Amino acid sequence: MAMFRSSRRQAAFDFDLLMPETPVRRTSRAANPDRDVVDAEFVTIKENRARQPGNDNRGAARRQVKKPPVTLAILCLAFIGWVDRRLSRLSADAYSALVAGLAIFVFVCSGGLSVVVPEKTAVAASVNPLAISHVTVTPQEAGGMDILLINGIVENNGGNLEEVPALRADLFAAKGQLVASMVIEPPVKEMQPGFSHGFSAKLRHPGGKTPEIKLSFVEAGASER
Repeated sequence: MAMFRSSRRQAAFDFDLLMPETPVRRTSRAANPDRDVVDAEFVTIKENRARQPGNDNRGAARRQVKKPPVTLAILCLAFIGWVDRRLSRLSADAYSALVAGLAIFVFVCSGGLSVVVPEKTAVAASVNPLAISHVTVTPQEAGGMDILLINGIVENNGGNLEEVPALRADLFAAKGQLVASMVIEPPVKEMQPGFSHGFSAKLRHPGGKTPEIKLSFVEAGASER
């Protein structure tokens, strides 16, 4: 029994102490010595285009095609398209306001405002080149009667020959009441431009204080008194 145990113990500690075999070194590198490395240049090759058949003028024809000229009609169509795109982006309220504004603008431009507001026709007053200036009224006595001596000057401020009409003298009392009126003959029938002529007339004094006098030209067709 003891022998069996000892042999079993000895068998348990049995090891293989032999060294492994040394592998055979490769001597390929020694047989093939290092070679010099030469710099290499890499060239990028473009992708080959599809080969076109010989004597093909389609490419030349495409190159010769010119763009159509930009005409006014094309510009108008482009503008209309741009406006349409802008209007399509507006809301319903904004679109309604825009349409109403355009309607009012067209109504005003077409003269519709003249129906609401009547047009006032401005009549330009004709400027008379003849003028009366330097008017004086002097009370006098002649033959036991009180008279008024009226002096003045008629001027032609225009650039043409003017026919001088008769003059009207109106006498007004202190309260603005017309007390007397008479027609004075003009100093000349016609007057050259830039000339002036004086006139003089005698009127019977209406009595009381010296009245105010107003001189004017008698209009054509007016009755002389």
